Amino acid sequence: MSNKLNLSAVERYSKAFAAKVCDDFFAQYSSITGKQILSLSTIQQVNMLTIKALFDKWQAETQRLRSPYFDFGAAEVQQALKTFMNTVSQHISIKREHFEPLLVDSVGETLVLILEPQTFYKELMRDLPSFKFSHENIRPLTKYILINKDILPKLAEKLNGQEFVFANQAMTWLEETPLSVENPEKYLAQLAEIVPIPEELVPSKEAPKVAPENASFFDFIVPTSQPREEVQQPRYAPQPAIERIIETPPPVVERMIEPARVYAEKPLEVVQRPEPTPIYEQKIELLVPKISEVVTEKVVNKEVEDIRLNEKLASEQKSVNDQTQSSKSVLDYHQNSRIEGITGAISLNQRFLFTNNLFGGNIQAFSHALEELELCKDFSEAKELILKKYVPRYMWDITGAEAEEFIDIVKRRFN
Repeated sequence: MSNKLNLSAVERYSKAFAAKVCDDFFAQYSSITGKQILSLSTIQQVNMLTIKALFDKWQAETQRLRSPYFDFGAAEVQQALKTFMNTVSQHISIKREHFEPLLVDSVGETLVLILEPQTFYKELMRDLPSFKFSHENIRPLTKYILINKDILPKLAEKLNGQEFVFANQAMTWLEETPLSVENPEKYLAQLAEIVPIPEELVPSKEAPKVAPENASFFDFIVPTSQPREEVQQPRYAPQPAIERIIETPPPVVERMIEPARVYAEKPLEVVQRPEPTPIYEQKIELLVPKISEVVTEKVVNKEVEDIRLNEKLASEQKSVNDQTQSSKSVLDYHQNSRIEGITGAISLNQRFLFTNNLFGGNIQAFSHALEELELCKDFSEAKELILKKYVPRYMWDITGAEAEEFIDIVKRRFN
């Protein structure tokens, strides 16, 4: 398959897979626990990435505990908070409507890890705390990765004693380092047991040509890469009849008229003949009298029509201006009116545009960003989140059309 993964096919398959698994599980249970997630699917990588998503949300909830009235940074508070959050993590209970989106993302990430591990690890590095690639930041992640798991430790070796490098440098190492990637067929077969894999996600293979028995030797000759010699055209090729007909006649060369000889009695007088009027000009001259009569009549009629038209336009101008102003006000209202949710206000075309140009083609990252922005209290908080997290992480051009369009939609959410 091509280096560019079909993101639409990944999203469609992830939703179908998650729906099938949830149908089977929630037909018997009203909610799912952490232990049940670990054995939910026969593809253990999907289960582990779902647990990782819960771990990220667990950490995000911890970070939300900030107050202008209480010191959550105090050592005793931090210790009590850690004990509390650890206790909470032992009591995971998720309804289907909240769990299924997590499972969709996990299936999508698993497919990317199988088919394009380099893309998966790039997104993983973009989500590192403080955008830093270090042993401390990547160590907790290794336990969640079961497929192509040797890539991350191999990149960590390149730190070579450094405390950290920024994720940009780690992504450059990822592109430069030859990677040993596992065969995806085994894992795709496991996924296909639950929901068939679409053709867009199956790596293409070119079957080698095998000569059948008693086949001709000449039927299976492989052409060489040598360029074929061009066939020499005959030197004097016959000219097509059409070209002979429209061929331009050779230009007429005027002869030099020598001045009168000295033996002439008097110089020759040069008589200038008037140049003949071209045929098309003669035809125009014949038509001029008739045209002038018609034009005179039409000019008079046109003046009368212009007077009537001006009177009509003067009377209608005010109403047209009123309609224009009304249209503008309606358009401004719809463009600036408040929306109930960011996701619902983004069209399908905008979804692909924002995913590819603002989030590096990662559908999961785009979905997570929308969830985080929806939880903001007001536009100031949402804008700060965009500028501090998404702009540096995905290196947005903040003055670009895509970024401005995305921020405008977010602004309408809190208008």
